[in-house]
Amino acid sequence: NNLINFCKVIWDISTKEAQRKRRLKKEPEGFHLTDGTYSCSVCGRSVTGDGSWYDKWGIKCLLCQRAVKEGIIPGFVCRCHDSYYKSWDLKDKFKIQPQTVKKLIRQEELKARIVMTEDGRPHEYIFLKKENPHLINRYSSEKKSYDRHRNKENDHRTKEWKLEWRKKNPARPRNSSKKSIN
Repeated sequence: NNLINFCKVIWDISTKEAQRKRRLKKEPEGFHLTDGTYSCSVCGRSVTGDGSWYDKWGIKCLLCQRAVKEGIIPGFVCRCHDSYYKSWDLKDKFKIQPQTVKKLIRQEELKARIVMTEDGRPHEYIFLKKENPHLINRYSSEKKSYDRHRNKENDHRTKEWKLEWRKKNPARPRNSSKKSIN
């Protein structure tokens, strides 16, 4: 039963997507989705009716759609979620606080693509991985793990080298025959 229900859900989703693709051929610029509530593929906020937009890049809110249309964010961001970080990703993955993120943006150490609202406030910060390659190298947990392991091995080799050196060069007994001057 579970497998049959799962297949039914997948079938329903694929037929709905096929209908959208057929409609997209008639309306290549895109259209509003009025048949339910969806999540924006860029910012993740829920969208319904006139607040949603569907085009070749997928489902988006109108703010993210405008940003894609104006070239603020590239269209591949909608489909390839591994190509960028959001502000909360920086906090979650790299332990960089939001205040620090804004400071790094001002200092131009981080390059952000900012999706703005109608009143000029930031709606979403998008940090493309290809524009911020130092994030991957500097702050990634893999890099930290590698550095810790390398430091442990170096410390271990240093201790072994010191022990070998002491065995080869035993400490000389101090000569107590010298007279001390009082």
